[in-house]
Parts: sequence; structure tokens; C-alpha cells
Amino acid sequence: MLRLIVRRPLAAAAAAAGAAGVATRTVCDSAALVAKQNSSKPESVKVTPFSLGGEQHDQSTFVGRLTKIQELIDMRTIFLTDADVAAAQARLNEFKRLGRCPDGVSDQDMWEAQRTVNAVVHGPTGEKMFLPGRMSMFVPMNLPITAGMVLAASQQASMRVTLLLQWANQTYNVVNNYVCRAGPEVAYGPLAQSYGLAVTASCSIAMAAGSLLSTYPGLRVLGPLVPYLAVISAGTTNVCFTRMDEIKNGIEVSDADGNPLGRSVAAGQTAVFRTVTTRSMFLPVLSLLFPPAAMRVVYATGLVAAGTAAAIAIEVAAVGVGLAVGLPAALALQPLQMELDVGSLEPQFQGLKRADGSPCTHVYASKGM
Repeated sequence: MLRLIVRRPLAAAAAAAGAAGVATRTVCDSAALVAKQNSSKPESVKVTPFSLGGEQHDQSTFVGRLTKIQELIDMRTIFLTDADVAAAQARLNEFKRLGRCPDGVSDQDMWEAQRTVNAVVHGPTGEKMFLPGRMSMFVPMNLPITAGMVLAASQQASMRVTLLLQWANQTYNVVNNYVCRAGPEVAYGPLAQSYGLAVTASCSIAMAAGSLLSTYPGLRVLGPLVPYLAVISAGTTNVCFTRMDEIKNGIEVSDADGNPLGRSVAAGQTAVFRTVTTRSMFLPVLSLLFPPAAMRVVYATGLVAAGTAAAIAIEVAAVGVGLAVGLPAALALQPLQMELDVGSLEPQFQGLKRADGSPCTHVYASKGM
């Protein structure tokens, strides 16, 4: 239920800066300028010199990736206006034209401009992303659905309610997967197929599990696993079919200098697989399995009785915490920017040379979210 696009250079920033053909990673690296900007700051708060399409935080570490994800899914970006985005794009264009930070603009200002564009603009197409499908809307959109599924399992709700929640979940999934795809295009036939199969899978699992629990009441202790299994099964189906173009036709890859090398099917399949194993399988653990476990602890204290308004409020809050913590943690398990050994790709990507004549041993591509 659960997935912004990062490239080397970052596609959204490159698109916003009007890059055509070869995208360069121009660095604001003037020693005098950096020294001037950082000299008055304590060592602990020095800002990384801005690099168009680069990374402010070390993406080789989990903490660096987590920080980046938290910035991308920051719900405050929901309130960015078209004027805010246009101003950020203009600032990136000016940096590209000058090859340095514009006068009066700091490295931090440039990083903020790039984050603004990345949070709103779809990198591969350069178009503004549909608001409900953005990752910054993931938690508020999922909270009522996930809370409903958890409460339905704990309160033994009717099958009709369970199926309605599974349908709502997969409906939002297909919107989110489409908006946050790694490729520029999606065929609407496979998209509709993805939606139908995901809804069928999730509802079928929920119905079968409900029937099993009715026949064998002793299995009710496994109740929380019912929505979890339904969600990860349907979520995997949803991701695969929504991103079928990436699986069949591949995604764009580039060298370390940001020069595009073409589409790789192997890279596309790797991107989808990594998305499934992180977001589709890991995120539901915290949002669906953590709340029931937390409620057992709460009930054990004897301070709150099951089924009361207080118990429901605490359980919904636990779902919110699970989503808020689980989403960035799941997305940070793998770098959004994949570094792939050319030996794992098609023959045309092997034996290539970089601009300086050195062998191209690795290529880079967006994993998508």
C-alpha cells in the first residue's frame, strides 16, 4: 500500500533547469565562496556545497537516506504554490546558466530550491504531480484506510466493511504508484489490469481468511495477519502491473557524470523488485502489525478497556505512528538512486567509456518510490 524520483543528476532538478542532452553536475565549488559562506558557522552546521542534481546528505548511509526521504515526504510541501515552484525552478536555471550560486544566494538556498522541485515535479516528465498521489500525502491519505483495517480486524467487523477497506486501499495504491513511477509513461491497459488484479487479490485473501477464522475460532489470535497478508499480496501485484512498462521496456540509466546511456530492462526489473521488497512488504509491518501489539500492552495495564472511545483513539494514534515512522524507514532501506554494476545489465552497457576515457563500471538509475 504503500513508494520522487532521484537520478544522477536528479531528473526533477535537471528537468526544472531545462537540461537538454547531456546533463552536467556543475558544482558550486569555489573555495573562496565556500569559505566565505561557512567561515561564520560552527563546524557542525556547515552546509554541503550545492551540486545541481547532487545530494546534500550521504546516500551511502541509512541516516543520510532517511534524512533525504523525510525531506521528500514532508507534508509541508503540500502547501507549496505554483509561484513557489516557479521561483525554485528559476533559481536552478540561474545556477545552471552561471555555473555557480547566484549572487546573494547560499548553498542552503539552492538545496531548498532543488527539494521544492523534487517534491512537486515528476522527474521523467517534468510535470507537476497529482497532489493526492504524492509521497507527501501518503500518510494523511493512508491513515483512515489503515486505521479502518486495523480496527476492523480487532473489532471483528463485517466482511462488507473489510472488503470496502481493501478496495479503498488498492484504489489509493494505484494512484500513488502511477504518480510516483520511475518511468515517463504508463500504458493504461496494464494499469487497469493492475487495479483489477490487486482489488481481486486483496478481497479474495480477506474473504478466505475471514472464512477460515469463522471455521476455526482459535485462529483469531492471528487476526492482525489477515490484513497484512492481503495488503502485501495485493500491493506487490499493484506495483508490478502499474510499473509493467519498466519491467518490459526498462528505465533510463546514466553514467557517473550524468550522461544518459539508454534504457535497460534489467535495471527496470531491479527497480521494481527493490520497491516491492522495501515498501510493499516492510511498511505494512509497522502500520498493520505494530498497532495490535501495542494495544495488547495497553490492555494489559488495565487502564483502558477494549472497545471504548479511548481504546479506539489510542489504536488510531498507533496506526499514525506506524505510518509516520514506517514510510521513511521503508523507503530508506534502499537508495532511491541505484548504482548498478554493468556486468548485471545488457551487453550494450558493457565496455563503455566515460568522458575522461576511463571504463564505465557502474551506471545509475532511479528506483522510484
